[in-house]
Amino acid sequence: MEWNEIKEEFCLEADDVISWLNNEYDKLRCGRVNPKIFDSIKVDAYGELTSLNQIANVQVSDARSIIIKPYDRTLIKEINTALVSSNMGVNPQVNPDNIRINFPAPTEDSRKQNVKKAKEILEQCKTKIKNIRQDCKKMYEKLEGISEDVIHGFNDELDKITKKYNLEVESIFEHKQVELLKI
Repeated sequence: MEWNEIKEEFCLEADDVISWLNNEYDKLRCGRVNPKIFDSIKVDAYGELTSLNQIANVQVSDARSIIIKPYDRTLIKEINTALVSSNMGVNPQVNPDNIRINFPAPTEDSRKQNVKKAKEILEQCKTKIKNIRQDCKKMYEKLEGISEDVIHGFNDELDKITKKYNLEVESIFEHKQVELLKI
C-alpha cells in the first residue's frame, strides 16, 4: 500500500464524516423548518418500523409549519403516535387526510441551545477525523522497509490533510452558527 492509496482512503472516510456532519446540521432547526428533521422518525406501518419519508410526503407549508400527507390514509394514527413519542416537542394537528405540525418561533434560548448542539456535533466530527488519521498512520507504520524519514514525511503530509479537513468542518460550523443565531 502506497501513500497515495492511504491518502485516498483518508479522503474518502473524511468526506463521509463531512456528509454526516451536514446531515446532522440539517436536523437542527433554525428560523425555517426543514423536513429533514423528520428523517429519523420510524413509524410502525404494516407490522414493520418504516421511515416516515417512505410512507408519507413531508412538505414545508410555510416557514414554521409542515404538512405530512401519508400515501395510505389509514396510517395517520400510527404516524401521529410516532410523532408524539419522538420527543421532538411537536403537537401534531390530525386531519382526515394529513397531519399539520406548527413550530413556534425559536427563542433566543432555543437558538443558543441549537448552537451548543452544533458545537457538540462539530467536536464529534473532529474526533472522527482524528481517528481516521490515527488509523492511516498505523497502516503506514506497519508497512515494511520504510525509513524513519519517509514516515516523518508521511506524518507531515497527513497532518496537512487533517488540518485541511478540520478547517472545512470549522467553516461549516461557523456558517451553521450564523444561520442558527439569525432571527
